[in-house]
Amino acid sequence: MTELKSDRLIYRTLKLDNVTETYVSWLNDPDINRYLEIRYSIHDIESCREFVRQMNADPSQYLLGMFMAENNRHIGNIKLGFIHNYHLRGQLSLLIGDKTLWGKGLATEAIRTVTKWGFETLGLARIEAGCYEENLGSLKAFLKAGYQVEGFFRKHSVVDGRRLGSFWLGILPYEVT
Repeated sequence: MTELKSDRLIYRTLKLDNVTETYVSWLNDPDINRYLEIRYSIHDIESCREFVRQMNADPSQYLLGMFMAENNRHIGNIKLGFIHNYHLRGQLSLLIGDKTLWGKGLATEAIRTVTKWGFETLGLARIEAGCYEENLGSLKAFLKAGYQVEGFFRKHSVVDGRRLGSFWLGILPYEVT
């Protein structure tokens, strides 16, 4: 089981008992899932537990719950996944389900922490991430953590019935801020 710490957060391998009604409500909330691919499905306790089982059984995926250090409250998840052991790269994604904590720098803190861990502990040579062009909070968090925009895909995806572009970002070990 993986456990990491930063100033305000603890990151732990997500367990089945972390899947609560609150957790499920995040995934079904259109404000929270607007820029996530999970928005195409309705989620329930069992579908979320099955997802956690699959992630924990796959050695190329690290699904970590994000917990407030002060009170151990689960506030979201961060995943370093699609790890390619030959090319030594992976993809980072996250969600902060507690909307009262948006804009407080927790995403940047989490991105930095898990990115450093991916380089220092897993030995990755590169980590990538993507976000929709309108998801400025996510874009800013990745940029503050040292990620570079490496590409922009025009009219890449549909969000709220509109075609939007997507940013592709990457970071190398010496670029983490």
